[in-house]
Amino acid sequence: MKNIAIIGLGGTIAMMKDDTGLARPALDSEKILENSGILINQRDVTFHPINLANVPGVDISFNLLLELANKIKELEKHNIDGVVITQGTDTLEETVYFMDLILDNQIPVVFTGAQRNPSLPSSDSAINLLDSIRVVLDEKAVEYGTLLVFNSEIHLAKEVIKTHTSRFDTFKSLEFGPVGAVVENIVYWQRKRLDKKIIYNIKKPKIGVEIISCGISMKSYLIDLLTEKGVDGIILETMGAGHVPSNIIDSLKKAINNNILVVATSRCFTGRLFRNTYNFNGSEKTLRDIGVIFSNWLYTTKARIKLIVLLSSELNHSEIKENFENNFYN
Repeated sequence: MKNIAIIGLGGTIAMMKDDTGLARPALDSEKILENSGILINQRDVTFHPINLANVPGVDISFNLLLELANKIKELEKHNIDGVVITQGTDTLEETVYFMDLILDNQIPVVFTGAQRNPSLPSSDSAINLLDSIRVVLDEKAVEYGTLLVFNSEIHLAKEVIKTHTSRFDTFKSLEFGPVGAVVENIVYWQRKRLDKKIIYNIKKPKIGVEIISCGISMKSYLIDLLTEKGVDGIILETMGAGHVPSNIIDSLKKAINNNILVVATSRCFTGRLFRNTYNFNGSEKTLRDIGVIFSNWLYTTKARIKLIVLLSSELNHSEIKENFENNFYN
């Protein structure tokens, strides 16, 4: 007999139409199971519904995620064989990666959600939950760290991003593809996890990390404002392979000289930042010369989560730089 915990945080999968015809939080974990046609006690599996929150994905906080991590660690000690977390899709790509960085997975942990709430025709809530349960019941799942299961695909936390506002196949691992799939109720693993999982211990997250995206003729106002506010870090979403308008370089230097960590990503969805190809003012060489840290291929939202975790782990500048740059698959 397997014991699986279903932990609800809210989101579309927990919403139903109200009197206005619009969706709002309504279902707890037990109701989500019931709506998916799953009985709490089945022949081979007993489900343990747990409710930590019922909020839209945009209102999930780091404090809630730390509470979730502690709950999972507690469940590991009480004969729970796997955990499925349901939440809103708007922040799924961030929460799954945050948990992968701080959880030393002893049991399989899978995140999922829905694009269409259960009161709509053809909702994807039931199939996503069923597929997630199938994955946590698979003995190989624990080897992959924290996972996201959606649209019958299995994605690594580090790679997956939301790509479409409403389609069922919104979650993609664009660089390498899904790590597995669920077909005819069978879990198939297509490749191995490539990196060595590193666990970071944090008690209180430093959340003073903001994102600035570069564009044509942009000004340096936001960089100057964040420097004035004394943020801990800036994720600089560059153009192409690591290029920015030359007129923001002085502001970036000022931010770095004020001990603000600046980490470069690309607004492109795939590909790696260059290191030694271009030498114009604002090129990747300029950024490296002034002390910008390169995220390699990590997508912008993931880079922000990683920098928050590294800062919260009280690593110094050189350690943070090494964690971002010195691993081919970082």
